[in-house]
Amino acid sequence: MSQQTNPRSNSALARRSFTAGMFAIAIIGPALIGPALADSAPSAATLIRPGDPILGNPNGDVTIIEFYDIRCPFCRAMYPHMKKLLATDKKLRFVPVDYPVLGPASLLGTQALFAAQIQHKYAPLRARLLTEPAPPTMASIQVDAKSLGLDWEKMEFDMSGDVVAAHVEANLARGRALKLQGVPATYINSIFAPGGLDYADLVDIVATARKRESDVTNGNKSSS
Repeated sequence: MSQQTNPRSNSALARRSFTAGMFAIAIIGPALIGPALADSAPSAATLIRPGDPILGNPNGDVTIIEFYDIRCPFCRAMYPHMKKLLATDKKLRFVPVDYPVLGPASLLGTQALFAAQIQHKYAPLRARLLTEPAPPTMASIQVDAKSLGLDWEKMEFDMSGDVVAAHVEANLARGRALKLQGVPATYINSIFAPGGLDYADLVDIVATARKRESDVTNGNKSSS
């Protein structure tokens, strides 16, 4: 855990450690639960892959990568907090990574999202799938697609196509390579924060990441 984290954040990180641990137990058992906050994580910017959706500022000074599953309750609870953060901080590059690990409905929803992305409708469909109470079905996805102005015939075709299948597999492989223990799993610059995050958590960690980046930049300038 970072020594730069303030006292209020320590409490938040303790809450997140419990949440992340409980969710990891639900997926793969208690033995693989990691720390609440890891400072030696790979840089979020290095985890971006071609084709990833970018919902924040493409030139933001802080990069946030969130591995999530549309049916994960903690991911769904985190969604409005991330939405608020992006609305209030216009210097964030946010890259959601769809990681369908919770069954057929998660996979179906992810296939729909990637097919919608081909028609430049990823973000509005994502908002629907993260807020609708029932798991997605082909019928519900069709309703959502048509209401959002998507070409349903093309979308249905793309959902079962090679491009979407490759995108799904690439995301799953990315998570396996990182040895993710559950979702949500969030990288904010070089800080890894597993488990659900509320708005205050996000603000604190972004501030820490931004300060570190500034310290590194200023340190490099002073040594040159």
